[in-house]
Amino acid sequence: MAFALNVPNLLYVLLAYYQPEAVEWVMGAVIIEQFGYGFGFTSFMLYLIFIAEGQTKTAHYAIGTGLMALGMMLPGMISGYLQEYLGYKHFFLWVVIAALPGIYIIKYLKYPELYGRQDRDE
Repeated sequence: MAFALNVPNLLYVLLAYYQPEAVEWVMGAVIIEQFGYGFGFTSFMLYLIFIAEGQTKTAHYAIGTGLMALGMMLPGMISGYLQEYLGYKHFFLWVVIAALPGIYIIKYLKYPELYGRQDRDE
């Protein structure tokens, strides 16, 4: 799911370098990116639900989603300046590189193997 969230960024690298004139290429990239974002974001939300266990579950979940929104808002605020500094093509390469630490750290996250599954006697 982490790859579904981040691999579509490579499509934007390709679009930045080749700059196709056909709008269908751009539409295809956006459709794939939106699907990947939704799929990957779902895994993040499930992880927030997992770590929000306990007596104050709702408060922990709200704080987690607030931090997530802050994590999207702050980079978004400086992305225009960063794009001007790095250049259009190199900006998208930086986006791909910036995602690598997050993808790497996922293997260290621990959660129960059967978390979220129900035992069904059918």
